[in-house]
Amino acid sequence: MASHVVFLNPRTCGIYKNGAPRFKTDPATGKRTSLIDNELADAVEAYLAGTPADGICNIPLHDIYERRVLVPTYYDERYNAGISALLKDLSVDGVTIGDLVDEATIHVRAGHGSPGNDQRAGHIPYLKVSDIRGLRINVNPTNLVTDAVARRLWRGPSSGLQAWDVLTPNRASSNIGEFAMILPGEEKVVLTKEVFVLRVIDYEVWDAFYLLWSLSLQAVREQWRRIALMQTNREDCGDRYREIILPMPPSKEWAQRQSEAFRAYFLTIAAAKQQFLASVRGASSLYIATVVTDGVPSPLEAPEGTIRTEPSVPSGVAASEDS
Repeated sequence: MASHVVFLNPRTCGIYKNGAPRFKTDPATGKRTSLIDNELADAVEAYLAGTPADGICNIPLHDIYERRVLVPTYYDERYNAGISALLKDLSVDGVTIGDLVDEATIHVRAGHGSPGNDQRAGHIPYLKVSDIRGLRINVNPTNLVTDAVARRLWRGPSSGLQAWDVLTPNRASSNIGEFAMILPGEEKVVLTKEVFVLRVIDYEVWDAFYLLWSLSLQAVREQWRRIALMQTNREDCGDRYREIILPMPPSKEWAQRQSEAFRAYFLTIAAAKQQFLASVRGASSLYIATVVTDGVPSPLEAPEGTIRTEPSVPSGVAASEDS
């Protein structure tokens, strides 16, 4: 039995899904050329000629048995090239999400579950994977549930979410690796089970803003393409999310500097949202769910361990979990 397995991971095969020819596009003009875009043929020719090429890898058989993955994309190192270059540019080491979880720096959990279509009539937002966009969560007024349905899916009186938690789809979405942050007052929601909820629990070096900054890097986003594999006809992360590499901050001050823009942005919109909700709360029955929901805004404060920056937030109050 061979001791290695050769994987080819071409991204095109010369045709579209409808069988029509696929042509290469000139990046300078944006126009199609007369050249067929067939990376599969190129990869096969390179392999037969014994020539190294992108997307061709030779993996020891015992590694494949150990990882229990037999998918070419997973072994394609092009998806890790960006993070390797970035770590070198930043002069820092990398750390995997799995290591951060094992060291109790962050905690990762799944969402709650999915109500039936006939149960989506209430006032508490139900968030699907498509509602995680542009670093924010989107409330769809057609996907609201009652208190009773929410408590059943929460398995308790509250969602268990906290302000500054970070979310991403983990299955059945091209959004896998796209993140959103929960703001104070947004904790009272039901999440589809097909999401990861990441929370910083050790603030000695990390905080929620640095976590979101690192997860938003293009070099990190590219890694999710390697580990989000098709399961039947849907993308799925499994526990391979633990292999995602993030820049390890050498100090708390370094982490604060890198994530400064994220901190200022989210504290600004959190303060603005709290003021907005307070102004419309008295007439909430007049508005649709995208304006105001049943959740009461949490007192606004930056996550524990962060260095306060402008804009300032009210002092003497603490962020609370929804109740």
